[in-house]
Amino acid sequence: MNILKEQIKLSVAYPGWRSAIKKLKSNKNKKIFLVGTPMHGNLGDHAIAIQEQYFFEDFFPDYEYFEILMPMYHTQKKIIKNAVTPEDECVIREIVQNYPNNKIIILPQTVYYTSDELGEKEYRITNEILKKHSNLHIFVRERKSYNFIKQKFEFTGNSNIYLVPDMVLYGKNIITREKCTGYEKVINVCIREDCESEQENIDDFYEKIKQNYNIRKVSTVIKSPVVLRKRISELQKSWETFENAEITITDRLHAMLFSVLNGTPCIVLNNKTGKVFGVADWLDDTNMIVRADSLSEVLEKLKRTFSTT
Repeated sequence: MNILKEQIKLSVAYPGWRSAIKKLKSNKNKKIFLVGTPMHGNLGDHAIAIQEQYFFEDFFPDYEYFEILMPMYHTQKKIIKNAVTPEDECVIREIVQNYPNNKIIILPQTVYYTSDELGEKEYRITNEILKKHSNLHIFVRERKSYNFIKQKFEFTGNSNIYLVPDMVLYGKNIITREKCTGYEKVINVCIREDCESEQENIDDFYEKIKQNYNIRKVSTVIKSPVVLRKRISELQKSWETFENAEITITDRLHAMLFSVLNGTPCIVLNNKTGKVFGVADWLDDTNMIVRADSLSEVLEKLKRTFSTT
């Protein structure tokens, strides 16, 4: 770990971090620590972080809320640990070992291990760490992860596993179409091109869909780091993009959620972790999600959708 590099990241993302640490050291109230929040450009992770903040502020008003960005955690571990009391709440897997006397809550995640020797090794290491903690509460956002943990992980004491929606579905202060004055006749397309993608012939798909539809390539990932004070404004830009379209096509979990929460129907593809279809189960009652197993099936469903409008 390059501590100097992490320190620079922290100073860029959160110039006021020293004041936050000072407040943390002097604060004697009960505290909730949200540890390991992002500064990278994945807006889905930032949406999770802001909804977690809203959730804690709404339901735990007696606790002081402290967000610990990942580079802050890496560079200020000793100070943070000294400031945490047994009555405080901590949230992150990697500190399970270091906080044996705290209730630890891992907020909704997807659990995925590759089906090879490395995946098996990582699972066993994680299980050995988690089973030694007696007050660990793991929340997952889809049934596949829930069943995996229930079957494979060992729990002791009060520790347990829970199935709940993705935190973005808390949905506070997210733009909704009721506020929209109009939307563009365009299809948002947000397809992964990384190791989680299951899609083939993506370029061919783009060529075919452009022949008949007005499309706009969008992403929930931006190239630059997200400075903490600009988190909400960056999210709002993304939400407006998903709000102002007729339909979204995506295999990204939070593109699906941004779309549906802003009133735009969505054709979704799964990815290797299975989290897109898994979380989509929470949205079945909205009648805004259509599942497709391939890009060619997307084109078929798109044709049927627009032929009925």
